[in-house]
Amino acid sequence: MANLSTFSTIHESVIKYKSDYATENLSAAFAWLALETILHLNEDEIEDAITDGPMDGGIDAIHIDGREVHVFNFKYAEKFEASMRAFPDTEVDKLLTTMARIYGKSLSKTDVNEILWDKVRTIWELFEAGSLNFNYYLCSNREKPVEHTRRKLENELSKYVHVKCHYYDQEDIVSKILEKRFRRVDGSLTFIDKQYFERGDGPLKGIVATIAASDLINLVKDPDRPEAMIEDVFNENVRVFLKLSNRINRNIFETALSDDNFEFWYLNNGVTIVCDECVYTPNSRSPRARLSNLQIVNGGQTTHALFQAYMKDANKLDAVLLLVRICETKKDYHIGEKIRETTNSQTPVSTRDLHANDRIQRKLEEQFLDLGFYYERKANQHQDQPKARRLNNELLGQIYLAYYLDMPSEAKNSKVLVFGGKYDDIFDEDVVTTERMLAAYQIYRPLEGMKKEIQSKKRRGEAIVEREAFLSRATFHLLNAVKIVSQKEALDLRSENSLTRAIEKAVVYVGEVVALEATRRGELYTHDKFFKEIATNKTISEYVLGKYASDGSTKPCEAP
Repeated sequence: MANLSTFSTIHESVIKYKSDYATENLSAAFAWLALETILHLNEDEIEDAITDGPMDGGIDAIHIDGREVHVFNFKYAEKFEASMRAFPDTEVDKLLTTMARIYGKSLSKTDVNEILWDKVRTIWELFEAGSLNFNYYLCSNREKPVEHTRRKLENELSKYVHVKCHYYDQEDIVSKILEKRFRRVDGSLTFIDKQYFERGDGPLKGIVATIAASDLINLVKDPDRPEAMIEDVFNENVRVFLKLSNRINRNIFETALSDDNFEFWYLNNGVTIVCDECVYTPNSRSPRARLSNLQIVNGGQTTHALFQAYMKDANKLDAVLLLVRICETKKDYHIGEKIRETTNSQTPVSTRDLHANDRIQRKLEEQFLDLGFYYERKANQHQDQPKARRLNNELLGQIYLAYYLDMPSEAKNSKVLVFGGKYDDIFDEDVVTTERMLAAYQIYRPLEGMKKEIQSKKRRGEAIVEREAFLSRATFHLLNAVKIVSQKEALDLRSENSLTRAIEKAVVYVGEVVALEATRRGELYTHDKFFKEIATNKTISEYVLGKYASDGSTKPCEAP
């Protein structure tokens, strides 16, 4: 049910998004907020996804991730009174009509705006390789659609396979905004023999138990990176963890590895865990307890020190036992907040992936601060600062991947590499500097502006010169081409004139590649597909390099 507090939470965020991203109106800003909150998209991806505008066919955004297609319809109420109304039934009718034509491949280019048409062609290409998973989102700060409307949507879409419908009202969106501060973690612990005690008080349940230190380590250990922990289970105190240079942490570490480590249970206060639910078989020996949505609100230093001991000598930890206090708070969120407060913990916050607390990320944040920028190790970390001074570390990683590592296709289509397989290459402490990252970012900015201008024209249904239509899909490839041009012509890109020259040439050269590929592929060619293909990296770089003689000068007959 709508209430003024919930409405205001969203409305204030939307006003800020409108200011930060210079959207045309509050409704467009709401779309940005929703896409970032629900799908965790970054600025570049949101710009790609939004199709809202004239001739959008009831589809305000489409995000394609592999074989997952996310289709959105947004409605935003600017006044609280309007937010108490249900999501309009007419929007569902428009969405269903358009999707039926997409599924049936009967839609034509003249039926929809240019951005939506690009998405439709991509979907049809993906259909050639098999079925897709479609997720539909009716998203509004109004009430959810009435039951009749939801039933109509679900019944009509049920004829297609692999379909899910999602409904977001203002309460759901506020919950997602708050949930961004957490990444949900589930796990399990085994209580030692019958060394556990449970008490309950109405909606609350508490368990005090003895557990093995090795079991605690398994609870927090990242299954994909055994040498690292899932930092999301900790509150903000973990960000000041001083590792073993801190005397208390050093004592914990040494006690766990000592010959007298059986004393650990007596010398340490243990850990406190808050969770939504703790399920186990009572009155049994050594029951296995399943914990849902857990947070370690006290004992983060202990856990980190034990993990360090585990990494040094896992066998030694077999003899270490400690106390754990588990508080199940699923029916009373306020007590959970009180527990965090009274155990001297701050509210848990999520990280950007598992690397937000890495030493290199902290160092970059400090270095950028000295330059007057706010480096965001996690989403919206510095949202109270001016947008122009905030640097998203994920986007910076994509830019670095495209510019310095010559992987623009991967930067566009596989951003997971930034904090995955290419993380050590991007954030190599022996190579990366704030100046290096900022230099590439400053080159990216005007290219980003070109993309936004093209996307905006497409959404408004304005005419676009076909030879420029590729610009909104080629940002990272243009970035890489600018580097090649500047290197071949010895241009100092810190100069505005030199940067403009390099960009102009990069646009011409990449445009020539596009024209050649479009001719070669005919109807099979789409900008979206071409700029996602890994082979495009080599195709463009070799073409641009081919424009220059061996001494770096431009070949006479090729100069633009």
